[in-house]
Amino acid sequence: MNNTWIVFEGEDGINDIFDEVKNKSKKHKRDDALVPFKTKTDKNQYEDFSGVVGAFSRIMSDTPAKKSLDIAVFKKNMREKMGDCTDEDFEVLFQIVENLYFENGKLLPINAKTLSYIDCNISQQQVAEYLYSLFVDSTPLKDLYKLMTAAEDTNILERLVFDSLESESNDVGISITNADCFLPYVKDVFGKDFEILTKDTVVYQNNINRFLAYYYMFYVSQLAVKLSKFEKGNRNEIEKIYLTLYEEVVTKVRPGYEYGWKYVKDKLSHMFSHSVVMEMLSHNVEGKHMDYIAFYDRFNGSGDDEKVSSEIYDIKEKYMEWITMDYSGCKHDEEKDSLCKTSNEVRRLFDVIDFQFINGGRRSHYNGYNKKYIEFVQKNFGKFRGIYGYTLSIHESDIVMFTRIILQEHDGRIRLAKLFDEFEKRGLLFDRESKKRIVDLYEKMNLLEKRSDSGDAQYVKYIL
Repeated sequence: MNNTWIVFEGEDGINDIFDEVKNKSKKHKRDDALVPFKTKTDKNQYEDFSGVVGAFSRIMSDTPAKKSLDIAVFKKNMREKMGDCTDEDFEVLFQIVENLYFENGKLLPINAKTLSYIDCNISQQQVAEYLYSLFVDSTPLKDLYKLMTAAEDTNILERLVFDSLESESNDVGISITNADCFLPYVKDVFGKDFEILTKDTVVYQNNINRFLAYYYMFYVSQLAVKLSKFEKGNRNEIEKIYLTLYEEVVTKVRPGYEYGWKYVKDKLSHMFSHSVVMEMLSHNVEGKHMDYIAFYDRFNGSGDDEKVSSEIYDIKEKYMEWITMDYSGCKHDEEKDSLCKTSNEVRRLFDVIDFQFINGGRRSHYNGYNKKYIEFVQKNFGKFRGIYGYTLSIHESDIVMFTRIILQEHDGRIRLAKLFDEFEKRGLLFDRESKKRIVDLYEKMNLLEKRSDSGDAQYVKYIL
């Protein structure tokens, strides 16, 4: 009888990882529910987030995923729906449909419904499933989305187009990858903001690409920093990561340099090791998928602490036998130890795994794991600052989007200081110089309402 908390033996036991026959190539399993990263670097990028929006929209609308849009099949479906129409008249009508709704064989995004027909690659699909699983699953947001698209104005011709698209027979199923949301403060603001977007189909359609891209960047960046704190992380406290505006000049003394992308990228570099550790520890009798904070909460002061810590020690020893190298340079900082022995052993396991990747000639998978995400951030939220490298930066249009959303949540008017508090809840943390530029933007747009000379008495009013 197995009296361990970690499952070592049997089907799905952790010993299979270290089995020289079952795992000849010494392949590391990773926690696919932690982040949608893969060690394999291929051409399936998600720098362009439109494919993610397409996949996300299909999940939200329960539209089966298309292998591809075949115009000939679409035309045939449309013709079958117009039996009383002559071939000559149909050709004229189809020419009109092609001109109005298609470009280079692709459906134009004429409304929110058409977003479900944007093609995607496998990486974009995985990111979309991840975002759905993190923020939407088991919430009312999917119902709100369906209400929005059901209420969307469509004329007779558009309805014919959609009916012809939906009757294609080359559908493939959608499988949702389960991801646990470890940061409730991100899920909370995502839900509020997404609900606001669904109140207006035009606003939704114009903003959903940037909105989803931002929340993906926000969540994963926060997660990377949170994991670096192990059990000392606070699940309800936002990590202070500074952003700058794309249009401004940034110097080395600004927080946006030291505590922006440079800070996040350093924490991201260890994400593969975190993922390997969390996958190993998911082999437990309780079937729990836990982060470091959850391990501390579960075992600190518990009667199982000693036993489970020794089991994790055994995993570490097995690992060092499995990947043989000189581990003498792997130092564990005992000053960071807590009273929870399990948490201390989890960190020691991480130290060994991370040391092996960095020093054992296996850097390619380690670095490749974060590559697509880094490229995505630098393309969409990065500004290259010469010798300072990239900073995390957003455009003035992003400020306008989030200002509009927050104002709608606050009945069209909010105190300026409160608005910056709301920004911070969304990871939009700025230093004094960036805040001044944002205030200048509001003044240019005539959005500021002053009650007195005091900054505290300034209000931002609704954006038309």
